[in-house]
Amino acid sequence: MSQPFSLIVTDTSPLFTLVLAEALDVLLRPFLAIRIPDAVYIEATRVHGAPGAEQIVEWINANLDRVQIVPTDIGIDQQRRLEEGRSIRGLGEHAAIEVLERFARSDPTAEALLLFEDSDIERRRAIVDQRIGLISTGDFLRELEAAGLIQSADYVLDQAAARGRNVDRQRRPGDDPGTRERLRQQLAKRGTS
Repeated sequence: MSQPFSLIVTDTSPLFTLVLAEALDVLLRPFLAIRIPDAVYIEATRVHGAPGAEQIVEWINANLDRVQIVPTDIGIDQQRRLEEGRSIRGLGEHAAIEVLERFARSDPTAEALLLFEDSDIERRRAIVDQRIGLISTGDFLRELEAAGLIQSADYVLDQAAARGRNVDRQRRPGDDPGTRERLRQQLAKRGTS
């Protein structure tokens, strides 16, 4: 029997989608700890004045009891690359995997969710511990809607799309129905307790 998920680690793309939809608080609805790898945080906030960057910083600061930025080796490499003017593309994703691997090693029974939008992560399923559930932003929102924790997944995605975010892929169910089902059951139990 699987343990309940105890943690959400997010990649950069979901933060952009949710901030543009003015819906970052949906991350708090499952009552799980949220970890944002340092490289993800830098990707999402380093360009001052970029749409949503300030709101992400404010949201994290307002929710420090549940949301933490996690330092990573990838984040150190990212900082070096920034200083040298090199590309940092994809480092947030690698940092998220680093955080999850560290989490999985720290507790052999713990289970976590990785919130993502980039198809690259789905292809990495083989290198991510089986106790880590991969879930897209769209599927996460649909499970919150099914549990009655938000009114409409489509509304959130529509709001992000209205502000320029491409959410077409998020409107289609992902390839991991097992993770969605486990989250659905966990949310249903929370609603009855």
